[in-house]
This record gives sequence, C-alpha cells and structure tokens, in this order.
Amino acid sequence: MRPTIILNKVDLIPKQELAEKLFQLKNRFPGIETIFTSTVNNEGINELKKHIVRDKTYCFLGSSGVGKSSIINKLIGDNAIKTANISSYSNRGKHVTAHRQMYFLENGGIVVDNPGMREVGMAGSGQGIDTFFHEITALAQKCKYTDCTHTHEPGCEVMSAVKSGKLEKDKYGNYITLKKEAKYYELDDIGKKEKDRKFGKFLKKAKKVLKDLEV
Repeated sequence: MRPTIILNKVDLIPKQELAEKLFQLKNRFPGIETIFTSTVNNEGINELKKHIVRDKTYCFLGSSGVGKSSIINKLIGDNAIKTANISSYSNRGKHVTAHRQMYFLENGGIVVDNPGMREVGMAGSGQGIDTFFHEITALAQKCKYTDCTHTHEPGCEVMSAVKSGKLEKDKYGNYITLKKEAKYYELDDIGKKEKDRKFGKFLKKAKKVLKDLEV
C-alpha cells in the first residue's frame, strides 16, 4: 500500500499558509507525496488523475465533509455521487456518504469512496509508534528509569533532547499524544473484555436460575 496525502479545498487558504503546511508535511513525512486539490477551480485534479492507473484500486479516507466525494466526481467526470454544500452553521463540509462505493475511471483505475471517519483509534499500535518515532525510542534507551514516561521524570534523555533543541518539540508532542491515546484504547479493550466476561457469568447464572425454576 502506498499512501498519498491530499490537501483539499486549497482555494480557502492563503498561498503562504499552504506553503507552510507543505513544509511541515514534507518534514514530518519524508517520501510521501502531497497533492493540493480544489474542486472549485480544479487545481490538482489532473495531477491526481495521473496517480490512478489501470487495474489498481485507490481508497479515499478522511474526515466527514473534507470533499472526498467531490474529488471522485471530478475524477470520473460525472456528478454520480451526491454531495452537500458547506454548512452555514459550522462553515464546514457536511457528511453525505453513508456507505462504501466503488467507481471505475475511463483509464481502468478503480476508486473507492468511504464514509467520513468520525474518530480514529490507536488500538494495538504501541509498537508501531515506537518504530515510527525511532529517534525517540533510541533516546529512551538512555533514560534513568526503564518505565520513564518522558513527561516529568529526572534523568529523561527524551526531555533533555527537547530542551536542547536536538528533538523537535512538535514531534515530541505528537509522540506523547499518540502514546497516551494508544494506552487509552488498550485499557479500553481490556475493559471491554472484562465487561464481556461479567456478562457471560451473568448469563450462565441466569440460565441456572431458570433451570431451577423449571424443576
């Protein structure tokens, strides 16, 4: 799988701010291509079309209202997908797509429109976070405490690197946020299992009571 970042609705943002966002993305995700698009003035649509080749499938993922369906309409050259205008209340796009739908482009490429994501979880991704933030993982090996959270402990090499400027503050902040989120979802999964276990015991006890009543 090869990801590509699409920044849509670029007609709504000043060029200078757009250039800053591109710099941040290139710095954070080197090697991943970024495409700017706008379905209002068709910016980037032809460039995006070049990425879609015959017999390959491309999934569009993103939050509700970011314009995934509008982009696909431009790619297939038809208003086949129902879209909605910007909400006057929130000034943001509205959620319209309610199910996955596959579309075929003239060149034989396949695109999939997905419902907007309301929430993205980090379940089971702790090791992946450590791999992605490998420089922080390497620094963590030198921390004074093996269970260091890199948030307040004395002798923390990660915090020391942030203070000295060796480690980017934004990257450190993202690492801590993702770690906390992964831990939350991990605990949440354990809680669900415990709840399922208790419910199973309840059913077993209820069946026994019913059986005794029948006797």
